[in-house]
Amino acid sequence: MARKNGGDREESGSGISGKRDKSWREIDAQRGKSKYHSRQDDPAQQRLERSPTYEKYKKAADSLFTGGALPEGLAETFDPEGKRKEQKEAMLKVTEAPDRKAWVERAADFVAKFPQLPDDAYFLDSLLDHPKDRIVDKALGKLEALQEEGRLPREKAPKSLEQRLRSLEMTSTDSDVQQRAKALRVKLT
Repeated sequence: MARKNGGDREESGSGISGKRDKSWREIDAQRGKSKYHSRQDDPAQQRLERSPTYEKYKKAADSLFTGGALPEGLAETFDPEGKRKEQKEAMLKVTEAPDRKAWVERAADFVAKFPQLPDDAYFLDSLLDHPKDRIVDKALGKLEALQEEGRLPREKAPKSLEQRLRSLEMTSTDSDVQQRAKALRVKLT
């Protein structure tokens, strides 16, 4: 049973020396390493983040990881023929089609020109709605590969993907595509 006034501490929080114990927040603040201290409080860090060089660096890094245009130096190294840029432009052309007929034609042209489909889950999701079975099969295969590699988590998958997969299960004339669509849908839910 615990004692109210036992041991070397009293109720007031003072120890043997009679001094008040400091909280962890007070101790961290004295060190200048408070967990409440942020980078925004540091004027040197703020000055660095506002510099044009830092902005240029950050924009280049973002474009590298989001699939945007590569900086000049990296573009020459990673994409000397400009295929990545050309593929991005072709994808944009497909997604900005004015009507369904134009979209079907542009999507078929895209797949013919770029047989290696991109890793963009939203673009692949839209291709599942294509009337040609060959294109649907390729898009479904790429989505399956992304899911197996762990690059298509449920949280980041397009919201319409589950419905498109259900639609393929019910309407596809190919029983293999129906089974694959169902298997992928189950894995994503």
